Amino acid sequence: MKFLLFTATLLAFTGAVHAESIYCSFTEPFLTVTYNSETNKITVTSPDEGSAETTGHVTYQKGGILKITADGITQYLEVNLTKEGSDGMSDFVYPFEGSISNQLYGGCETDTLKKQQPKP
Repeated sequence: MKFLLFTATLLAFTGAVHAESIYCSFTEPFLTVTYNSETNKITVTSPDEGSAETTGHVTYQKGGILKITADGITQYLEVNLTKEGSDGMSDFVYPFEGSISNQLYGGCETDTLKKQQPKP
């Protein structure tokens, strides 16, 4: 269900109805990756390295995977729209699992689908 809601939201981007951002949190190392669909920008923030921004390219993969790449960068972000994620530190349950080049796993949320406290 959340996959369908997220897909519908992304499809609305092309009609300029509503912009949506994806926010992914990772630990070991600590990173935050944000993709803004309105500006088509990826921002990577690290407490040690600061932040960097570049233009992103979004493709849809089989199995509900959203892949975000950037020119000249070999690393890529994949958001699995069918799996819940975790930031590796908190008890929050993220609506989506994120991975950087299938090596670093974390949790992702959007403007409309937010992380939640675990259910008791």
